[in-house]
Amino acid sequence: MTLHFAGCCALVTALSSSTAAPVPKGAGTTIYFPITPGAKWVYEKVSGVDEVAVVSGVEKIGDDLVVARAGADGNETRYTKMVVSAEGLRQEREGANGESAWLLKSGLRSGDSWDVPDGGKRTVYGPEPIEVPAGKFTALRVVWEHEGGRLTSWYAPGVGEVKRVEKKPGGKETVTRLLKSFQVKEKK
Repeated sequence: MTLHFAGCCALVTALSSSTAAPVPKGAGTTIYFPITPGAKWVYEKVSGVDEVAVVSGVEKIGDDLVVARAGADGNETRYTKMVVSAEGLRQEREGANGESAWLLKSGLRSGDSWDVPDGGKRTVYGPEPIEVPAGKFTALRVVWEHEGGRLTSWYAPGVGEVKRVEKKPGGKETVTRLLKSFQVKEKK
């Protein structure tokens, strides 16, 4: 089944209220990351300590949206910026050879893969149902195989990552992050 950024659920419509940034040109209506300032994730981590992040700003650069994230206390989070575009989701950080790191590409079919500048490859599967403490989602599963290990993330439309599982080389699989709650700041 062809994966593309078009025609998904009411969640994205609800997220694209007048306080949200415009959907990136060519992206249709399905994007796999929130673009509304104030959107808030609470993740349950394997350490037992919750990770809280908030969309602190959205900037339009060309046809892309650069979504900034901050911790609930206002501090920066790891990989603070996500570039949302018609082509997919990528980290604003630079890869080993100067290329952006694509986390999710649009227009792919289940089983399609791409090389990652930092090494290894990512493969997309789905969409498929997934249940986490925050609820039930239909998500795309992205598997990054790198240096004998594996990182698997599930991305839901309008929400972003809802689950992450890591397998270290020679180690066991560990659920490292589960979405506990997700809220979009309501219009005032």
